[in-house]
Amino acid sequence: MTAVIENTVDIARTPEAVFDYLADQGNEVQWNPDCVSMQKLTVGPVGVGTRFRAKWKQGPVVETECTRFDRPRMWRYENGGQISVVLTVTLEPTPSGGTRMTSHGEWTPHGWFRLAFPVFIRVMRRAERSVVANACRALEEGRDATAAALAQVAG
Repeated sequence: MTAVIENTVDIARTPEAVFDYLADQGNEVQWNPDCVSMQKLTVGPVGVGTRFRAKWKQGPVVETECTRFDRPRMWRYENGGQISVVLTVTLEPTPSGGTRMTSHGEWTPHGWFRLAFPVFIRVMRRAERSVVANACRALEEGRDATAAALAQVAG
């Protein structure tokens, strides 16, 4: 019993800018109001093998791992837990110089959560539309540049 949630949005930023900001899950707390915490567990730049400990309002703490990383075209994060999620994000340049971002999530319940999954996945479909819209808004408002500047000052 796996459900797919897919959303597409056009973002008025280059694929490189979108990739650099969103492929780093550590930035999610800046643009996703449902993201309570995001802690990087590995050292070095984000890429295949990078792991985060994540907490969203809707669920327990989980570990996510980057399993694909192809700048500036796509990335994939996977997590286990009562609901395993394989999230693949692809980016395509648009004729206007922006980016078409497609978020494709495969959600699979485990254990007792299979009973609640039909209701949960309906809620998550709506929530994921908001998540994609928030990411678009953050990039178009330049919050990614602000985050990069703050990181340089802190580092």
